Amino acid sequence: MTLLINNRHRWVALCLLVVMANLACSLLARPVTGESAQIQPTRTPLPTFTPTTEAQTLVIPPTATPAPLPTLPPESAPAEAPLPEVQPTAEPTPTIPVEESAAEVAPEANTEIEASPVEAEVPAPTEPPPPAQPEAPAEPGMGAHGVIGKISFREGRNTYGVGEKVFVKIEATNTQPGQMAFGILGLTTSTGAFQTSWSSGTIDGTFTHEDGLPFNAPGTHKMWLSICFSPEDVCKGADGDWERFEPGLDVVVQ
Repeated sequence: MTLLINNRHRWVALCLLVVMANLACSLLARPVTGESAQIQPTRTPLPTFTPTTEAQTLVIPPTATPAPLPTLPPESAPAEAPLPEVQPTAEPTPTIPVEESAAEVAPEANTEIEASPVEAEVPAPTEPPPPAQPEAPAEPGMGAHGVIGKISFREGRNTYGVGEKVFVKIEATNTQPGQMAFGILGLTTSTGAFQTSWSSGTIDGTFTHEDGLPFNAPGTHKMWLSICFSPEDVCKGADGDWERFEPGLDVVVQ
């Protein structure tokens, strides 16, 4: 304890000595007042002029101007092909049947008219064409013996199959008075065939008969009425008096 008090006294004494030393220094530094303490004027030397060297002119070389680049023409965009114009498809307007006129409808009645759907037109079924009818043969003329002879298709058709028998109606009309005798009456074809239909007969007015024969090859063939006006035995030889009656018939064999 005693040691701590002694140290404290020393520290206080040291601080007093430092304060006193600072006061003495400040008194010594203060300037002396009075006559002997006049401040002598100081001479400031004038500045000396130092000539500078001649100014050098700085020449700046011109800068090179870059040559302008060639201007390229703008690339033209490829022309686009025009789009095809799409024509709007007109929709069919439904037909609204109106059964009563506007004058007949009462003003207070609230009538609603419904549109009936448009019915699609259905094409009528086509019927198969009728079979070809044979052309009417030309009117036969009178032959050398005064007889008009002709034949016609019994079934009303001129198309037959191979080997099918073609039936015809035979008519022979005598335009002379009395009776006309004949030895053989038959059918002749363009293929060279002959079929006897009647033999040793007479034509009194109009002679009628039905007969037929087949064709064994396809194609268009001809058929006539042939009459021999000689006796039957002579008709079978080279001296028979034969007459073929035109125009005959065209037969189509398939």
